[in-house]
Amino acid sequence: MQIGNYIREQPSTLAALPAKVADTLARAAALAERPERILLVGTGSSMNALLAGAEALEGVTGATVVAKEPEAFLRLPPKPNGQRTLVIAASQSGTSLTSVEAVRRAVAAGFATLVITGDGSSAIAKAGADVLAMPIGTETVGPKTKGYTATVLSVFAVAAQLGKRKLDLGGLAGALEATVETGLIVARDLLARYGVPDYILLAGQAQHLGTALESGLKIAEISGVPTASFDTEEALHGHSYGTTPSSLVAMIAQTVEEAKVAANLGEALTPLGPRLVIANLSSHATRFDLAVDWPKAAELDWIAASWAPIPFQWYGCELAKARGVDPDKMIYPGLGAKLNVRPPKAAVA
Repeated sequence: MQIGNYIREQPSTLAALPAKVADTLARAAALAERPERILLVGTGSSMNALLAGAEALEGVTGATVVAKEPEAFLRLPPKPNGQRTLVIAASQSGTSLTSVEAVRRAVAAGFATLVITGDGSSAIAKAGADVLAMPIGTETVGPKTKGYTATVLSVFAVAAQLGKRKLDLGGLAGALEATVETGLIVARDLLARYGVPDYILLAGQAQHLGTALESGLKIAEISGVPTASFDTEEALHGHSYGTTPSSLVAMIAQTVEEAKVAANLGEALTPLGPRLVIANLSSHATRFDLAVDWPKAAELDWIAASWAPIPFQWYGCELAKARGVDPDKMIYPGLGAKLNVRPPKAAVA
């Protein structure tokens, strides 16, 4: 299972990334001035990563932050409005057709534009924007794991650059190795306790809206188990009614208040049949918590979305194996090319 190797590469990849990209970000013309408006452009995992870093970008700049899928960006391009505008586009493969065209349009419109990609020679890297080519090595399997978490951390690195904030993760690798290994134990325990759910509902807020969206996407891509992901507040307004005693609700909580809200949902919902667990990164323990060993440094809480999906990456793999599916392959290989969201492999090469 090659994807397991990539999941285990995340501690060293993430710990080294800020230092490796610091010079690139310091030289990027797009980041020379603090923006007043930030447009986030991406789709799928790339959009999830951008959303994970959106509040950090808003917090350090005070800018208005707007997220747009590339097709929406192309359909209704943003107009110059006198505000210093920064476009941040993400595409791990660099081949998503609408993302490439959106970057070309942004550059042509005169917007400061930065691309975050895993392939510095890809089409999106040649679209005329400043480029942050993530130094993460290869990831040949369809469902991206280290590519996603590296993209999240890259967005936080951009926020740190704009906010003149130091981002030093040199000592993080050991703590994240514990997260990876306990995350695998938790994933196997979830499968042993609950089998294959008929539906998985995931929810998080702030930076962990991106975590919930990505975790649901990864589980669906790898295993084919139906998922849906929501902002926590949205999830509390009726979506639990779509669960059954064979369903699993997974909440992601960063703060004490978020953990209390998640636990309250558990107390209300589980007596009715559905199961609930909490990926709890806060200091407030609950009886629903997954036994994951998270990094403990409080100064890193603002970038925790960079590693929060790890247990759910493993969970997707464990569910896939239980269903007789190869975790290294998308549940429907080649579907993206058939839907014209990316070129065929021959064209990419």
